[in-house]
Amino acid sequence: MNLWNHVKHLFEKDDGSLPDIYVENLSSEETVAVYEWLMGQCEIAHNPKLWSVEKQLDVPIREVANPARAFAEGRVETFRHCLAGLRSHGVALPELSVSVEPDGLSFDYQMGKHWTERKVLALFELLRQVQRLAPQAKIFQADEGGHSCPNVEFSETFTAYVATHTDA
Repeated sequence: MNLWNHVKHLFEKDDGSLPDIYVENLSSEETVAVYEWLMGQCEIAHNPKLWSVEKQLDVPIREVANPARAFAEGRVETFRHCLAGLRSHGVALPELSVSVEPDGLSFDYQMGKHWTERKVLALFELLRQVQRLAPQAKIFQADEGGHSCPNVEFSETFTAYVATHTDA
């Protein structure tokens, strides 16, 4: 199976939407672990804020020691921010955003020419590493706003990638 041919239509042409990649079925501890691991690979882009339940106001995410832990403990609400400098297997990935949510995480990405076969395979490797941290994770892609309609081609291709890329 040529993985790229099965999913390139989900990445190559920018139609103005921001498709989502969901990582669900995570415990609070797995969400925290995955977020911390992810942030060990990159930095927070721009100057995002999140809602502090404790302070009842928006605060810069960088001022919260561990935002995912604060979310798990109910001290902040769901939050989203862009990732800067994210690399996987030595490949720089196009900008993604990450959202910390009650059942796990999700990523948004902008489609376009910046997504190549090499970058999509690097994204799959990143997601495979996430799945190693949270083996029961359900990882799928859907069009923007289409959470209830996972893309079958993405799921099949990611499953094939994982099956052929195991750690020794």
